[in-house]
Amino acid sequence: ALNKLAIKNQFPMPRAEYIFDRLAGSRVFSKIDLKSGYYQVRVAEDDVHKTAFRTERGQFEFTVMPFGLTNAPATFTRLMSRVFRPILGQYVFVF
Repeated sequence: ALNKLAIKNQFPMPRAEYIFDRLAGSRVFSKIDLKSGYYQVRVAEDDVHKTAFRTERGQFEFTVMPFGLTNAPATFTRLMSRVFRPILGQYVFVF
């Protein structure tokens, strides 16, 4: 229900052609899998109640960004782009 009410927050992804052009001539490549990265992003205190869910063991709320929220990918991509801004497009590509 929360995803239906959320205002979509889109963040542009780099085009594959751009990344391949920038990587041309490079000899060393690596990949960082940030699969747990979402759990490093705190939910705004005023929004924690919006993440509530109920199980047979009680009601719970996320204090960190869970997978499955409509805006989670854009939020995480924007954060990583800010973190790597000094080297973004040179040595680092966020996608």
